[in-house]
Amino acid sequence: MVRYIYWDVLFLTNFAVNYIILVAAGKLSSRSIAHWRLALSSFLGSAYAVSALVVPLKAAYSLPARVAFGLFMVALSYPGARSAALARVTFCFFLCSAIAAGTALGLESVGRTVPAASLFSGEAVVHWYVVALSLAVLAGLPVIARMNGYSALKRLPLMTIEVSMGGRTLGITGLVDTGNNLRDPVSGLPVIVIDWDALRGIMPPEVSAFFMSTWDAIPVVLTETSVGTRLRLVPYESLSGKKGVLPGFRPDRLALVGKNGLRVFKNAIVCASGERLSPSGLYQALLHPDLINP
Repeated sequence: MVRYIYWDVLFLTNFAVNYIILVAAGKLSSRSIAHWRLALSSFLGSAYAVSALVVPLKAAYSLPARVAFGLFMVALSYPGARSAALARVTFCFFLCSAIAAGTALGLESVGRTVPAASLFSGEAVVHWYVVALSLAVLAGLPVIARMNGYSALKRLPLMTIEVSMGGRTLGITGLVDTGNNLRDPVSGLPVIVIDWDALRGIMPPEVSAFFMSTWDAIPVVLTETSVGTRLRLVPYESLSGKKGVLPGFRPDRLALVGKNGLRVFKNAIVCASGERLSPSGLYQALLHPDLINP
């Protein structure tokens, strides 16, 4: 029996499957989703699947190679995820892949026997309606999980914030910290603490010495610039009793971004932390609670 494989159908089917799996993984792990990244990753995954038809290199399409390419797709789709956060979204990605494959195998097996190995070897013929039903089950998984009270970030109030300075804008994830009671002693504005590694990209190079607390290296002319007039020093005391000052600045614009993309602009002082606020990379900022509940 002659079997024909249409590369365009294979490409589009893989693109749809990859995209929905990546979306479901992001929803389950509560990651912010950049759809253009997911589309790019899905495109590359589809191209990888189609190339198996013409590239005579079996090792490149073995199970370990496919797992490695899956890891690449996850890293490309969710570049902000690190260590524990990356492990969580990766687990959700392969979990969703297994659910989709298992659902397809179950539906195709109704009334006949389909070896599970045939799905991985490419010998099985899977009908389009089976793929559609499998994707429908997968798409509904995050909704079902949320209805049952599942949340990967339960009790962690995270939100996206945007900080603009000198024509550059930084978008990061912030944690609403009820223990953050810092305020600027001059203006009385609430303080947001952000990782310096994240802030570095939008700050002029001449202020690096200020934020790295190398006071002797701060140029005298800095106080005469537009940036210099925005700089602040905010005293703090940690829970352990340690006292010090945090270098900060008043940004051109600060916005809290809702899930619907609506931006709410706030007045606040942004301070830099020399140490990572979240070892897992789950968030890069600590928000003052008054910014959420004034």
